[in-house]
Amino acid sequence: MGRKQADATVRDLQFARNLDWNLLKFFHEIAIAHSVTKAAQELNRKQPALSLALRRLEERLGVKLCHRGPGGFELTEEGRILSESCREFTGAIREIPARLSDIKAEIRGHLRVMLVSNLVAPPLDHAIAAFHAKYPAVELIVEVAAWTEVVNSLIQHRIDVGISPSRVKRAELAYLHLFTEVHRPYCGRPHRLFGKRVADPADLASETFVLTGADEGDELTQFRLEHGLGRNIAGMSDHLEEAKRLAVLGIGLCFLPEGYAQPDVDAGRLWPLLTGADVPRNNMFVVTDPQSPSHTARELFLAEMVDQTRLA
Repeated sequence: MGRKQADATVRDLQFARNLDWNLLKFFHEIAIAHSVTKAAQELNRKQPALSLALRRLEERLGVKLCHRGPGGFELTEEGRILSESCREFTGAIREIPARLSDIKAEIRGHLRVMLVSNLVAPPLDHAIAAFHAKYPAVELIVEVAAWTEVVNSLIQHRIDVGISPSRVKRAELAYLHLFTEVHRPYCGRPHRLFGKRVADPADLASETFVLTGADEGDELTQFRLEHGLGRNIAGMSDHLEEAKRLAVLGIGLCFLPEGYAQPDVDAGRLWPLLTGADVPRNNMFVVTDPQSPSHTARELFLAEMVDQTRLA
């Protein structure tokens, strides 16, 4: 590229960056109406404001764009060239909504999401709803599994997105923090501890527990072992809803996520024990494998998740 051509390229770039594009819009309306006054009426603006905009554009371009006087309104040759360009701009702008709608309609296929059972996470719900509203042709396939299975499925590329806790993050996976899930032990109304307050976890060491098996996260397991909880087992289920059923019936104490247990607490079926802050907490993550094949729907869903976690 020669020196003159390079200088011209820089000049044109600076012109595009510095130009007030509203001036082109106003000129386009003036050219269509063949009158500054009529254009001002169409735009619901005052005539002197449009005259000033026309003068500013002429000064910026260094050319006369039209003649106005007793003989009427007439575009100059430069004005006709700019008017034609403005028509092309306007046509392209009018097509933007339709083109964006077409893009959304074209996004099809499947999005496979695997998450731990009975997850109460408003940001996730909002992201799913927003994603479906924008890309209704994408089929959402949601599976429930233990957190270890979520990670394995990602590594094997059997799913696109995982929602699960993760005590140890794997270097090959990407993690977006969703929220922190608090777990407390609960008992049902038939249990003798229903309605009582317990501050020290050690006070529950002799109680019988309902365990959640493979659905139990590492943080919860470590907490139980540290305080000697769950040595006496009254029941067990890998399915959180069934473990909760046993707790409601008074079979034993059961650690449950606060959000999941809250409706039963409000209804008087469950009672939360351990009122202090010394309770296990699981960080929930949106987990993906950056090395998996490119997937437009996955990237769009992750963008929704990022937006929702920022709002939470």
